Amino acid sequence: MVDRRSFLLASFAALWAGRSRAAAPLDETLTDLDRLGHFERVLGKPGIVVGVPHGTADSGTLEAGRILCKRLGAGGVFVTGFWDPKTRQRINVNRASEELIGANSEVLRKWESPRAVAANARYTELVKETAQGPINAFYELHSNHRKDVADSIEVSTLGVSLGEAMRLKDAFLAARDRLATDIPRIGIHVSPLDRVKFPNYANATSISKLAAKGCAIEHPGRIFDHHPWRVAYANCVADAIGAAKWA
Repeated sequence: MVDRRSFLLASFAALWAGRSRAAAPLDETLTDLDRLGHFERVLGKPGIVVGVPHGTADSGTLEAGRILCKRLGAGGVFVTGFWDPKTRQRINVNRASEELIGANSEVLRKWESPRAVAANARYTELVKETAQGPINAFYELHSNHRKDVADSIEVSTLGVSLGEAMRLKDAFLAARDRLATDIPRIGIHVSPLDRVKFPNYANATSISKLAAKGCAIEHPGRIFDHHPWRVAYANCVADAIGAAKWA
């Protein structure tokens, strides 16, 4: 009897431990999302969405994204958190991976994780909800501190024709030339018209597979670190998007 009772208790304990281990990753992932970051959705015109997946890590992108949404009447998805400034570890949110990022925006290490999968799933779903139907045009904002792109905005696109890329570039340059003289002048490269230093839109965000036309807009951090310059160039980009008429 004692042996049978011991056997039953041991079996029950093993079963309970197995269930606990199986449930732990899901519970931990959900808790991490609420603890590590925040998602915000703003509705606008159906079909056009501005994405800001790295609102904390990529300086200036939150404000720039709000300017674009206001100027274009577009919807937006804004994400903050998911970033540890001490370790420089980031949950990417716009894709199912985490990274260690160097001081000049270089990726030191990258790996997949359950919480990155969950964060990416939530971001993707919010973008789809914000579009209120097909995603006709998607504009994802980023900033970086790479020295080789300190003087240009790099726009990596998918589904965009040469003519559409040219309209965006020409309208941006015209808007830039109207800026006050105390604001630094930077250039812009737009694929497929130009060769861009960040040809990553197709692989760097899950939304690239859902949007008819889309792009990742990489702004130089030296511009976006300064509020007046950031506002000026966010409005230049808004002028360019409006003139390009991708959607």
